[in-house]
Amino acid sequence: MKELNQVLDPKTKDGRSYFLHLKEGDMPGYVIVPGSPERIQKIIANWDNVQDVAENRHYISKRGTFHGMEQGATSTGIGALSAEICFNELQKAGVHTCIRIGTTGCLDPEFDNGDLLIPYAVIRKDGTSECYIEPEFPSFADPIVVMALAEACERLGYKYGLALEYTAGSFYMGQGRPLSDEPDSYWPSWAANILPDIEQQGVKVLEMDTGGQFVLAYLQGIRMGAILAVVANRKTNNFAYNNGEEKACLATSLALQILKEWDDEGRFRR
Repeated sequence: MKELNQVLDPKTKDGRSYFLHLKEGDMPGYVIVPGSPERIQKIIANWDNVQDVAENRHYISKRGTFHGMEQGATSTGIGALSAEICFNELQKAGVHTCIRIGTTGCLDPEFDNGDLLIPYAVIRKDGTSECYIEPEFPSFADPIVVMALAEACERLGYKYGLALEYTAGSFYMGQGRPLSDEPDSYWPSWAANILPDIEQQGVKVLEMDTGGQFVLAYLQGIRMGAILAVVANRKTNNFAYNNGEEKACLATSLALQILKEWDDEGRFRR
């Protein structure tokens, strides 16, 4: 039986989780989950008492304090396939609340690069979440996390919006980007119609992570939301960063602090 358990739930030799190298108690209950490992540095720039917790492959975990509140950060890598590992192992480490920080394409010309979008629901085409549950199952953010993120942006004076998202399992063709400008290159009609179709459906956010993450987190009892910095406006054909990631990092730490205050007050049932 011991050998079977190792197969079903692999551990390192010292009993830590197989990929994240975490054990229960290594991380606080409130954790930020950026895709990029490099984004961890932008998150901890707002913290005090930063500690290195674990690092393996592209999974980096750190913890620290934001105005006295303990917070953690773990990078998920690109896409829901990589994030699946994170949510499984974070939940086993005792994490109960996560907020994704990422970058996104935008289908609304009113939002400039560097503005922030908070997805509340997602049309998911990530591929990984369908390994867990039927495609008809909805992908949605926890409404209390959405409220906390909006409150944080209000307090900081950041321009933000609430948005319906489309999560693709692809960066190029799955998001309506041709492989080449050569006339005989592969360019199917369904790919050419992705953007006009989802725009008709009211989608404003287009990226490749959040939809699957919402489902994976929900199924494992993790409360989750996301905040995304616009870097590519597909309506204006403008690509730039404009410090959106830095704003998202600060807003997320503040949102976690707000959530902790609400939790301590018992303001909302969980």
